[in-house]
Order: sequence, then C-alpha cells, then structure tokens
Amino acid sequence: MNESLLLTLAGSTLLIGVAVGVLVKRRRRARTLYRRKLELALADGMLTPEEVSELDTLRKEKDLTQSEVRMVARAIYRGALRTALEDQRLTDAEDQSLRKLQMQLGLSETDLGEDAGHLARMRLLGRVAKGELPIVDAPITLVPNERAHWVVQASLAERLELPRRTLTPIRAVTIPLAGSGDFTAAGDRDGLRTNAQILPLDLGMLVVTSRRTVFQGAKRTLSVPHARLDAIALYQDGLRLDEISGASRGFLLVDDAELTAAILLHAGRKRREEIKPTRRGRSA
Repeated sequence: MNESLLLTLAGSTLLIGVAVGVLVKRRRRARTLYRRKLELALADGMLTPEEVSELDTLRKEKDLTQSEVRMVARAIYRGALRTALEDQRLTDAEDQSLRKLQMQLGLSETDLGEDAGHLARMRLLGRVAKGELPIVDAPITLVPNERAHWVVQASLAERLELPRRTLTPIRAVTIPLAGSGDFTAAGDRDGLRTNAQILPLDLGMLVVTSRRTVFQGAKRTLSVPHARLDAIALYQDGLRLDEISGASRGFLLVDDAELTAAILLHAGRKRREEIKPTRRGRSA
C-alpha cells in the first residue's frame, strides 16, 4: 500500500471521527434542551396538553427518538427519586408525587428498571413503619390465629470460640422492643459474612410471624417467641435476637437485614401489646 493511499485513508478516518463526534455532541445538546423544557413544564406539577404538544414539536425538530425521550424521562424520575430518598424514608406525599411523575412521564415499571424494585422496598418499609405488616404464606405450621409476615432465606451462624485477646468487636445497632420509637438502622454496623469470627452452621428459612421468629434449617430449628424478645442487634447483612433472659440464639444472615429487622420489630411490638393485659410473667 503506497504512502498516498495511507494518507488518504488516515484523512478519511479522521473526518469520520470528527463527524461522529459532532453528531454525538449535537444529540447530547438536543437531549439537554428537551430535558430543560420538560422539567420546566413539570415545575408546577402539571403537564398541560399545550405543553405536551410543544414538547412533541421540539422532539420532532431535534429528531429525537422515542428511546432518547425515555432516557430523558428516566433521568428526571431518578433525580426526583434520589431527592425523595435522601433521608432513607418515603412519605405518603413523596410516594404520591413519584406516582404522579411516573404517569406524566409515561414510564412503565419496565422503564424504571432496578429503581422499581428499590421503590417497592421503600414503600413496604413505609407501610411497616405505620404498622401495616405484610401477610405471606408460611412454610411452617402455624397455631390458630397466628399469621406469617415475612419469609426469607437465611443462614444460622455462631461466633467462633477464640482466645479473648484475638477477638475484635463486631459492631451492631441495637434496637430494643420496649418503647415505641421509630425503626432506624443509623449507626455503625459490621458485616457478618466477611467476618472471620463468624462460622455459618446451617442454611434454611427465617419466618417472622405474629407470635414468634423461627429459623427452620436443614439441621436445626430455632424458635424465639416475641414475648421473650428483648432487642434486635442489626448488622449489615444479618441480625441477632437477644432474649429478656440474656440468652442469644446466634446470628441470622439474611439478604435484606434492615427490612427483616423492621418487620420483626413491629411484629414483636404488636405481640407485646396483645398479651400485655393478661401477661403474668410468662411467655406466650
């Protein structure tokens, strides 16, 4: 291949690269302009037919595809979602605003992607905080009037018996059942799965009911009546149930420790309220 042809090819490649760069910048500017116009239209909480028509005209003028329009809509929605969840809570007003925004932007649950799952979790946490516990099918036999509120895969683990000088503290947030304070996971929490002091013993299911918390594994079954539960120690990826007697049933490793602990806390408090008038120092 002669030098002249090489120079020609190099020049052509450079021109193509420049053209592509210009096109990419032009598309980016078009999306930015469309986003600003859309955010301005949504600022008053309403999207009028006139504003919809103007946005559609702009879309056609800038030759934006439906995919690009959805990209802009998702970016706006995610910004609103991030703002709503800055305090790790989702109020009813914030939830209503997000639902309205999703409808106005024409976004489906599929369009939301992983945000949909995160939002569903926060909505469930909000309902739990108001005492509205979910009702689920139980993989264990329940006694009359007992309801299952939560079922998750779990591992039962224990702390290795090592010389005291080699042990290091495993930080947790302790949540007492006594009182009526809001559930909070704020504080320093260590992970259990990556801690060399924690030894998994059994794999099974953790079931939180209206009366007790049960771990049913391949080798063993543990049951802690809520009437005997004193506090929940919450870690990054698990929890420990501390009984009034001072006993502890080991560590329970679960995928969503915060949600599990929140459901357990409110189920335990409800149970205590139910048995308070007839309690005579016995567990129920």
